[in-house]
Amino acid sequence: MSSKLFENARQVSTGDVNIDNSRIINNHISDIPVNWKELLELLLRHTTTEATHESVTYSYTPSCLPGTRTIIINHIEEFIAQAGGPNCLRLAWLSGPAGAGKTCIQRSVAQECLAGTILGGTFFFGRDSGRDSADGLVATLAHQFCSAIPGFREAVLRSIALDLSIFSKSLLVQLQRLIFDPLEDIGESQEWIQPKAVIVDGLDECRDTAQRKQVIRVLHALTQHSTFPFCVVVSSRPELDILTTFAEEPIWSNMKRFRLHGYASDEDILFYLVDEFSRIRRTHPAGHILPASWPAQEVLEMLVKMASGQFIFVSTIINYVGNGKGHPNILLTNILDAISTPKRPMAALPNPFADLDALYTQILSVSGINRTHLRLVLHAIPEIWRIVETNSLLTESGGLDLGPSPLMLDTFFGLLPGTTNIILSQLPALIHVPNQHQTDTHGAAYIRFYHKSMEDYLKAPGRSGDLFQSEGDTVAQFTIAAIQNLQRWSHTLDSPSRDSGATFGALYLCLRFTWAHVPTRYDLPKSELEAATDAKLKNILRFDFTILLGWIFLFGRRLWSQPKDMLNHLKPHSSTLVGLRNRWFQPIAKGVEILHTCDVIDQPIALPTSRLALEDEVSTDV
Repeated sequence: MSSKLFENARQVSTGDVNIDNSRIINNHISDIPVNWKELLELLLRHTTTEATHESVTYSYTPSCLPGTRTIIINHIEEFIAQAGGPNCLRLAWLSGPAGAGKTCIQRSVAQECLAGTILGGTFFFGRDSGRDSADGLVATLAHQFCSAIPGFREAVLRSIALDLSIFSKSLLVQLQRLIFDPLEDIGESQEWIQPKAVIVDGLDECRDTAQRKQVIRVLHALTQHSTFPFCVVVSSRPELDILTTFAEEPIWSNMKRFRLHGYASDEDILFYLVDEFSRIRRTHPAGHILPASWPAQEVLEMLVKMASGQFIFVSTIINYVGNGKGHPNILLTNILDAISTPKRPMAALPNPFADLDALYTQILSVSGINRTHLRLVLHAIPEIWRIVETNSLLTESGGLDLGPSPLMLDTFFGLLPGTTNIILSQLPALIHVPNQHQTDTHGAAYIRFYHKSMEDYLKAPGRSGDLFQSEGDTVAQFTIAAIQNLQRWSHTLDSPSRDSGATFGALYLCLRFTWAHVPTRYDLPKSELEAATDAKLKNILRFDFTILLGWIFLFGRRLWSQPKDMLNHLKPHSSTLVGLRNRWFQPIAKGVEILHTCDVIDQPIALPTSRLALEDEVSTDV
């Protein structure tokens, strides 16, 4: 113990504090003639008071609305209650995407623990100065233990007196001197030894990734020490550095994980909206003229659907509508207009999603990532989903893996293998990327945005900045990539199972340029290629479409078990490039008609080389 360092010394000096070894009784330092007030002030100076549940900042932070998020809160409280038992885990990690409500949940858990007198301490990280660093974490917890643990105050002040420079040392050294040593000084016979909880929230807000890792190791060490009878619940986004540190042994084996996106929240979000709109009707200066039926049920249902389980979306809307500086109905209409027409310039009206946009912009401002590749991947994810879901390929493709996966994106766009994985590893707060052991409901590991508003953000130039890309540019990128994949395929004639790039390329060209109408559930405008540069358009026009026709002859049945089903898509609609559409439409439609009269071809056949060669001259059909 700390006092053992002085067992052979008669008089020890620590700065202005003199310790006489004759006062060491039973290996504990007692009755040290020091100024306790000065030592307590020294401890207080190194705490981050604003990060605790007693701070002014905390008092302005919302907690969960009563009756909401009850399942996840109950599960965490059950974990805390059981943490005092033998061989029980005492470290839990609550992970979830940005805006999912982790802080509100942690606040609610802290309030319940406080009411039950089992709250040991809290630390709420934040983006503001002071709370964005872990420098004061151990000192802040130690200061709170002074109130939570009888006898701890005197013990920790004795420890500080032994080393007045302790606050300039590493977190692990502080952990030993400011928490473990005082707890050992108190002894194990005290009545306070019972299940207590320490709540740490928003670890991802700590700006130093090296500090984040150290915090996880400190919290794990806390829960493994015999003199520390608390459990720790820490929450964060699943950032790569945090995820990999939690995955280390022995941390992983001694931790319980709560994945927030696995808990249904639509009913809670609806409850929240109904309650908050009711409050606006009661308290807003113009609220008395709003009918009790405002807003309409269909509006509430649409907002719940748009929220995609993320409370930040609806809380942003409530903050905008109920700010008292405008008519609530007009402000709500502005939001509904922005949702329904996300590409409309936002400069004329205040951006109702400014807080949400700031959050997205912050997360997407990752260093060391090629912004062009990042923009490509972000816009590719929803585009691929439109194609494969429209054609029900995830259930009818006979095992073809055509959904958006890192491998599929790298293959289709000719990126260096691993490029998409590297990009997405920086964005786990916004994008769900299953690991190799997780699969979609259809059996494949596919990428999805956690939040529908993410797509709206990317489609609005005034919101996403350099990550904005017009739909025309996206279509041009996909069209050129499809052509390049099919041109490469024409030299090998590989089957779909061996060449997913060519398979998706064929599917993309068949569907994207022959839709009779756009599925309304995607709110997808008719694609145009006007945004393509002259060089891109030239490359598209010179493509020999008999290559695609050959692919359909060979493998069309792999995508359409009933070729007539495909014909339902092959109805060109008008556009300024209708000539291009008509030129491509005719061979596709004819090929499908022929295919319908033939037996299924299981083995590749040799097509005439001249029919598969790329034309050198530019077509003048358009």
